[in-house]
Amino acid sequence: MRLMAILGGVLLSALVCAAPAVAGKPKPGGNPSTDVPLPTLKGPIPVTSVSHPWNGAAWQNTPINLAKYGFVEEEYLASGKANVYNWLPNNNYNVNVTGSANYTTRVMIRRPKNMRHFSGRVVVEIINMSAGYDWTAMWGALWESIVANNDVYVGITSKPNVFDGMIRFDANRYSTLSMPNPLPAAQQTCGRLPGEGGYSSNLSKLYENGLAYDIFSQVAALVKSKDKTNPLAKPAKYAYLAGESQSGNYLITYYKYIHNLATVKGKPVFDGYIAEASISPLGAPINQCATALPANDPQLAVPGRGVPLVMINSQWDIWPARNNPRKPDSNTKTDKSRTWELAGSNHGWRFQYLFSDAAAADLVKIGFSEYNWSCPAETPEVPLYMAEKALYRHLIKWAEKGKAPPTAQPIELSPGTNTIVYDADGNAKGGLRLPMLTVPTTTYGVGRYVLSENCSEYKLWSADKLKALYPTHLDYTKKYGKATSDLVKKGYLLKEDGAALFKQAGSAKIPQ
Repeated sequence: MRLMAILGGVLLSALVCAAPAVAGKPKPGGNPSTDVPLPTLKGPIPVTSVSHPWNGAAWQNTPINLAKYGFVEEEYLASGKANVYNWLPNNNYNVNVTGSANYTTRVMIRRPKNMRHFSGRVVVEIINMSAGYDWTAMWGALWESIVANNDVYVGITSKPNVFDGMIRFDANRYSTLSMPNPLPAAQQTCGRLPGEGGYSSNLSKLYENGLAYDIFSQVAALVKSKDKTNPLAKPAKYAYLAGESQSGNYLITYYKYIHNLATVKGKPVFDGYIAEASISPLGAPINQCATALPANDPQLAVPGRGVPLVMINSQWDIWPARNNPRKPDSNTKTDKSRTWELAGSNHGWRFQYLFSDAAAADLVKIGFSEYNWSCPAETPEVPLYMAEKALYRHLIKWAEKGKAPPTAQPIELSPGTNTIVYDADGNAKGGLRLPMLTVPTTTYGVGRYVLSENCSEYKLWSADKLKALYPTHLDYTKKYGKATSDLVKKGYLLKEDGAALFKQAGSAKIPQ
């Protein structure tokens, strides 16, 4: 049931309600009138024996002892006033302001304890909300790099559908969370109220999901500011917006429609973007009752914005799978973008659940169940997060040094169609291929949303077939090692992840 709820949230975020738009004051995307206002922070919120942050690092599926890495975690409540925007058909990504409302949301900060070690860069995560609770997907993918770099992580509770669960978890801590709809319920053109048939917190008349976009800007502006209320006590030099799945769709919408608006002293608040598993160039609705844009509207595509946008998609997530064109790679003054598509990989993966999901006891407390699995050593998952860490390093170099990432071959499609081409062994052709695809022992098949327990979807090849391909285990490990080394040299894997992957080769069931 929980998986279906998550999947529904992923797909819902790429759609919009067919409801009439509300007219408002024009707000052209290329002509911001004022600097981004700063929110007010309350905190850090104390941690006690009876109260701790939802999905804090020490209360994840697999707890992380941040002190071991010289890091601390601090939780705040951020309050301010955010606009609601509306897009207009065939309007070159310009938007209208249709209203505004006061908000309070949760901000989680993980930073070096000694800020003299601070790298100067901040990763701002649009915390994923598809499961009905805050699920820190990008932290799960990038935390090893963040702590190794002495970067700062800032996670924002981004969609009010999670508020009820957080209040059930700890009302004293979270009772003031609020993203209200500025319109009276009778004037809203979509959604329902609690108690009405078909009510969903994903589209509730109590809330306005579209307030999130200004919240992202305001929190980033605060941590880059010299204001005395900056929780980092020193301004960040670079801020990167990050999002996965539904949150990645929010990121795409922000990049398309809000990036040019969100400036301080004429410079963008965000210096770059990293999206994982953003399944569509359409993005998320700019407000929860936004009218779908016409099918031939140029705004359905992702434009250039002059700062790097890097995207990584699993085989399940590639844009053609939903009949949407890819965004071409580019490295010009006005358009800097890269997309990596990982053959054989899935939307959800074990490492992500270990370090993104909340502790089982906390999930049960608010009415959710733990979801977990482990693939057998002889048929390992394709670890998307390892390539994602390399892509994050490239984003930093691109934004800060001007050095673009390497391009990666897209997953192969049948000519004139959006159908993935598979080889004789049932594995997708093309794409960025990690060693288990370059030196295969297994059929990975179609990209999946998630795997079932024990990863039974993967099919290990017969001993006879493996013996024919790899006469000895040493022969296999040499080929696997070369494939891994090549990926490290070309920049598709970090050195430490290449070493970790090579260790996996020892578990392969290759006849001696």
